[in-house]
Amino acid sequence: MSIWFDDTLISVGLEPIVLVMTRNMSKSSDIYSPLWHVRGVKTGFFSVSDGKHEPESVRVQLSREALILQKPEFVNVPVVNHTNNSYPDDEDSTKERTLKIKRQRVGGLGLSIKGGAEHSIPILVSRIFKDQAADQTGQIFVGDAILKVNGVNIEEATHDDAVAALKNAGPEVTLTVRHFKAATPYLRQNVKRPPEAEHDGDGMEIEQLNGPDTEHNEVPNGGAEASMLGDPTVSQKLEKRWTDVLMVPLLMARLTRFMPGSDKPRNLAFEVCAVDGTSSGVIHCNQSSELVDWIKCISATIATLNAQSMKITNNLLPNTDQVLHMGWVGERVQASRSWQHWKAKFLAIRGPEVMIFDTPPVNTRDWVRCERSYKLCEVLCRIYKDSELIDERPNCFSLQFGSGESHYLSTESKGEMHVWFNALQKATYTAVAKLGNKTYGCTWRGKVVGLTLDFNNGFTLFDAQNKQIILWKYRFSQLKGSSDDGKAKVKLHFQNSSANQIETQELECPNLTKLLYCMHAFLSAKLASVDPVFMKTTSQLAVPAENIL
Repeated sequence: MSIWFDDTLISVGLEPIVLVMTRNMSKSSDIYSPLWHVRGVKTGFFSVSDGKHEPESVRVQLSREALILQKPEFVNVPVVNHTNNSYPDDEDSTKERTLKIKRQRVGGLGLSIKGGAEHSIPILVSRIFKDQAADQTGQIFVGDAILKVNGVNIEEATHDDAVAALKNAGPEVTLTVRHFKAATPYLRQNVKRPPEAEHDGDGMEIEQLNGPDTEHNEVPNGGAEASMLGDPTVSQKLEKRWTDVLMVPLLMARLTRFMPGSDKPRNLAFEVCAVDGTSSGVIHCNQSSELVDWIKCISATIATLNAQSMKITNNLLPNTDQVLHMGWVGERVQASRSWQHWKAKFLAIRGPEVMIFDTPPVNTRDWVRCERSYKLCEVLCRIYKDSELIDERPNCFSLQFGSGESHYLSTESKGEMHVWFNALQKATYTAVAKLGNKTYGCTWRGKVVGLTLDFNNGFTLFDAQNKQIILWKYRFSQLKGSSDDGKAKVKLHFQNSSANQIETQELECPNLTKLLYCMHAFLSAKLASVDPVFMKTTSQLAVPAENIL
């Protein structure tokens, strides 16, 4: 089960993980140092190569569903050089103030107004332009209501009358103002918008009060907009924006540190391949801690999405055929080229089987098109020590099957390898418990017999011609050892509970390997059934109605 709480991902499954996705790190001037989260998206800066061209610098974002590569582009954006003049908190906003503004030839009074009697609100200062006449006085503020112009009261004036009064007031204008506090937040909403885009929802016009040279730019729908468009305070600047150039979906995606087909890991680099074949390219990290951090976060995201996919799939499947675990592994294969020994395979544990695919199953039909499938009751899983590894690939385990086939597999991390091992153990227990018993044809003392392994009753040997004739019977706990010749013969050593002696039963079985692996599966399942810790985790794991959020 995986749950997001704001920026925290809690993933609970075969390997409980609590992963905090937000980091309280200070920014560094070096763009390659610490990673951070922006609104639930993990962001970092890397160089990416495709193996054919020189690496390029990109920004990489990890969302909850995809890995996104971005490149910068520069676009022209309008800039209005205005000031955010705020009325001082310690001043009495109810008193009237008088100030003088000297009109500038370029820029005029350097302010814009809104309102008028036709709108039932005062004439309000809606904008003050930086470093122009009004701003230089330091005495007028956004939200001030203009009461008088050169001593003439304009409180009842319409918007157009107020504009005319201010434009015709001469080179030095005396204003009487009072701060209109209630209007300030509304006026502030538009302070960052370009003047040509600013229109009030009630139809109130905005007028920037420039010099006489701009009055000739009037157009039929009012002079305000024309004078704004020609205003020298509106400029253009280049702004850097990040554009998506590649998106790699992470559902059933594969992450690898290794070079294709080899056991050689890349130096501080990794690659993410989507289920549709889309590749992120080789993402180069600056330091090992950064590499480990990103691999963990991407792997956790992939695991979460896979768990959600399993939930959807399991809703369509019977309880006996549920998908327990799935994901990518590397398989060592016989290669035509001397250096290509590894191939990516998709492994899935579904019901009583383990299945191997070349590509992930994305719909119900794909499940019957797997490359190989094997019964879990005849599978032996083995983890290899470092000293036993075939090449430089670490975290290796093998799946050996009763048919004689064997798959040598590798995972990207040791934790992932143990997740697979635990999943196989639990799936085997479930498969054996549901199977109940398994019978193999054998010969014993020259007779054709049947050997039944029963989860509850242990070993039972019966006459093949008359199944009612039981030749011998032992509990699993009575088996003290076994030996075989690797071909067909096996000796089973049982302790006689009454005589306290060891009794040896020699059998010959044409499917010896299958028999031995099945014995191992039944014995392991029986042992697990008396382990309270194992039973508790298994029962929690097997709940089909678990929600994945």
